[in-house]
Amino acid sequence: MLFDGSNFDAWKPFSFQWINPNDDQKEIQWKLVDGEAMQIAFEVEGKRRKQFLCTKEKFGDYRLHLEFQLPKEGDGNSGVFFGPLYELQLLNRLEKESPGLGDCGAIYQIRIPDVNAALPRGEWQTIDLEYQAAQIGANGFMTEKGAARVTVRLNGTLIHDDFKLALRRNKYAAFPEEPLSPIVLQEHGSPVKFRNIWIVNQSPSKEAAPNMSTLSTSEEPLLK
Repeated sequence: MLFDGSNFDAWKPFSFQWINPNDDQKEIQWKLVDGEAMQIAFEVEGKRRKQFLCTKEKFGDYRLHLEFQLPKEGDGNSGVFFGPLYELQLLNRLEKESPGLGDCGAIYQIRIPDVNAALPRGEWQTIDLEYQAAQIGANGFMTEKGAARVTVRLNGTLIHDDFKLALRRNKYAAFPEEPLSPIVLQEHGSPVKFRNIWIVNQSPSKEAAPNMSTLSTSEEPLLK
């Protein structure tokens, strides 16, 4: 369990380029709200400051579940970063029949979602994401056939199906492919909320992986 609404024990401020380049933000300025959620906050001790959050722990292959709520006013811009900063865009684009590379559910600037599965502003929405990390060779670089892959369901609808991720197309390609990486939540000027965030580490053997289809959708993702 990464977040159950009670504390930020699994999280820390993320060191990211111009936002926190010196990795010197120690206190979390995000807020616990509604007894079950966290909400992006924009200041600490009365001073404006941007802050991303990331997990203290890094992960390899995993299945991630989280729920988010966009505010009722505005587009509610935010994102979830997986792997070496691949971004799943969170943004109100309910009215768009054909979302683009920067719309809700897109792997930002890399791939549009297969379908617009977004819900209206103010409703809780779910992400179920299965990530397979890149395979790194003995020389420290990604193997020829070892690119990272991702499958994503937004509100139960498949929007990315075992997609091969291309680092060269990643906006954040300065962050190299690594076997382990944190989960990152983006602050992008909007009071987006998150709740019920948890992760299942994938077993080395697929045969040993848990049977997700036997688990409740309110507690576990259905990534079959």
